[in-house]
Amino acid sequence: MATRIPEHVELKNKPTDKVVAKSPVKASVQTSESFRNQETARIRNREVSASKPSQNDEIASVGQAPAKQATKSTGPVQNQQAGHVTETTKLHAVLERARGKRMLICIKGYPDPDNIGSSLALQFLARYYEIYCKIIHFEEISHHENRALVKKLDLELEEYSQDTVVQDFDYYAVLDAQNPELPVKLPPSCELLVFVDHHKALGTVSGQFVDIRESSGSTSAIFAEYLIDGHVKFAGGSPEETRIATAMMHGIRTDTDNFVNATPIDYRASEYLAKYMDKDLLALISRQSIPAKTMDLTQIALQRKDIRGTFMFSGVGFVRDEDRDGIGQCSDYLLHREGIETVIVYGVVGNEFIDGSLRTKSHTLDPDKWLKDVFGQDRNGQYYGGGRKDKGGFQIPLGVFANCSDKELLWILIKKTIDEAFYDKIGVEGKSGDGDSSKG
Repeated sequence: MATRIPEHVELKNKPTDKVVAKSPVKASVQTSESFRNQETARIRNREVSASKPSQNDEIASVGQAPAKQATKSTGPVQNQQAGHVTETTKLHAVLERARGKRMLICIKGYPDPDNIGSSLALQFLARYYEIYCKIIHFEEISHHENRALVKKLDLELEEYSQDTVVQDFDYYAVLDAQNPELPVKLPPSCELLVFVDHHKALGTVSGQFVDIRESSGSTSAIFAEYLIDGHVKFAGGSPEETRIATAMMHGIRTDTDNFVNATPIDYRASEYLAKYMDKDLLALISRQSIPAKTMDLTQIALQRKDIRGTFMFSGVGFVRDEDRDGIGQCSDYLLHREGIETVIVYGVVGNEFIDGSLRTKSHTLDPDKWLKDVFGQDRNGQYYGGGRKDKGGFQIPLGVFANCSDKELLWILIKKTIDEAFYDKIGVEGKSGDGDSSKG
């Protein structure tokens, strides 16, 4: 009696049907199981393919708008929940789009450890994307610690001059500054690519990547986060990485007042950078002796101090360009006086600007708002002063008054104008206070 083959088995279409030596019943069972296994495998493969972008999709996402890059990988590691894009991811996507271009990294104002360290970190990240970078600054490196930092680390920073070529650059970056306005004019084709800062922004900043975090005590700490969370990390073995880590750590230390005003991001960054920095070199840079001119300036500030309640003002007269940082150091020193909460020291620097530094330990005074209220803004809408939680500064151009030949008379006019602006702000009469406040 012939054995009947089940109708659902199509022997001629299945490879397993070739095994005719086995029992027809066993062949039927094996054929059905093979069919189910193959179907299951195909379904799983389709599910995996649907949830995983192809390599072409990842490459295509680089040129798309940032909003579409949230679920696409452009290189950096996304260690956050799906759909949430970190600032690190955004920065790397912007750098990827600028691959192979040229970028100027501009240090505004007097170069300090924080903007120097941040600039070196951006240059390091940009090199991964084959972006050529040049770091330029517009003011002289005047502070003794900053000069030591550049010299000891053998850093390549270029001071802007008439011979500096800026026409060949596609982009520029501004770090550790309240606005991207530069003292020189760049070609219209040169776009702002990166702007990163930890101060309050002055107006709206338009750039391809903008990251402003008042919650951070330093800009270097923000860049350390880009290194920690991104895929371009320190390997820990090159002299360049040691120099960058040392500069960034010095930037965090100085901008947080030796970690007194540090925030969690600063501590996280310091823990990361400590593995790569040169501790002995950092200690050497930090222990630089105070220049004699700064000591002399401090003595002048003490002699001319004007105390009004918890405020102390001091006009130190005319100051050389190379001694400008001494004004801030005077403010730091005078703040230690008992009963004083806020100190402002100012002077005429290089016969061009009235330069001042504010330091405070008051819990209610906001240096940024306070200085902006006192001095206002110029006709272009740029404020003469600004600051952050515990410190600030202002710079007012002398303009045509710089041509005055009678410097003594000019200083009397400047001091009277500045002091009365301060007195009006704190609501006191303009009479002599503690110390000789009338001498120029």
